[in-house]
Amino acid sequence: MASSPGIRDLLERARDFSSVLRLAKLRMGPQPFEWYPYESLSGLQHLEKLLAGDPRPLRELIGDAPVLDIGCADGEMSFFFESLGYRVHAIDHRASNQNHMMGVRALKQAFESRIEISEIDLDSQFVLPGERYGLALFLGTLYHLKNPFYVLDALSRQASRCLLSTRIARSAGGMRLEPLPVAYLVDEDELNADDSNFWIFTEAGLRRLLKRTNWDVEAFITVGDRQSSDPVSAQHDERAFCLVRSRWALANVELLRGWHAAEEAGWRWTAREFSFRAPVPAGDGPAVLKMSLYVNDRLFETAPEVRLEGSVSGERLAVDVWRAPGRYVYERRLPRPPDGYAEFEFALSAAIGPEPADPRELGLVVASIRCD
Repeated sequence: MASSPGIRDLLERARDFSSVLRLAKLRMGPQPFEWYPYESLSGLQHLEKLLAGDPRPLRELIGDAPVLDIGCADGEMSFFFESLGYRVHAIDHRASNQNHMMGVRALKQAFESRIEISEIDLDSQFVLPGERYGLALFLGTLYHLKNPFYVLDALSRQASRCLLSTRIARSAGGMRLEPLPVAYLVDEDELNADDSNFWIFTEAGLRRLLKRTNWDVEAFITVGDRQSSDPVSAQHDERAFCLVRSRWALANVELLRGWHAAEEAGWRWTAREFSFRAPVPAGDGPAVLKMSLYVNDRLFETAPEVRLEGSVSGERLAVDVWRAPGRYVYERRLPRPPDGYAEFEFALSAAIGPEPADPRELGLVVASIRCD
């Protein structure tokens, strides 16, 4: 069973573990390779600001599934999370790793660790070693990828949450890019004379990328030059840190009754009656529930209209009535619950099946659920 520290306790443990790592390397003596020159655990220092006001312990954020360390370098983050009691899968690309992954393997032997190490090229059609992850650590790697869209989209299908950091920019070449959802493609020697750097997003671009790849932003901060950052200069470096939650296959809500297995594209059929529990963000005024859904034409075989009745935490919501098949957005304003969660129940006036060829009772196709 993994321990469940709060954020401040986590940072204290990370500082202590940095000393453990340094001592382990000293005891190992000279090695036939160079260690990764940066302290990976320093990336956790921004968590206190990022998650300010979030009382949830680490266990609640991660759950019982393994942690995935993407671009693990020498595995410092992997061994730290293992020290907290989590199962960890560490992945990196051997060709671009500082020491061809000899460092992470040497430390695994020194610690008698049980982390799983895999050589994976994220710019290929990769396969992750595990089926599900509670948390993906994706720190300082995104701008090294040729196809960040593909990687984030694939990751959303297997990780519940992701802790991500990357460089961002507000301007380039004297042009203000800040309000636009765009990215700057650096030249091969333009950023740190390192040809493994590719895409530097604006904040709006990063947020759009996350949205389009099935992630909801739970927390987001930027550090560094927050006025005139650019993609390439050391003196105008700005970094974004965010905690995001996957909504692929409606993973961002707790599905209760009346849901069928996810289809390949991530949407799900409901039954005639269905329910779910969803987090409602804190704030002033009412929140808004939005469901993107599809009303199938077969629902109109027995009546000229289809009705959807619903309630939130026992209070009835206004009825929706559809008189034609198609895509719709169900949108309702609702009071913010004191505990930050609301339970929704819905009932359709019609359903498809069950039938000999498909024993399921089918209601709506739901593509996404959000409480904003």
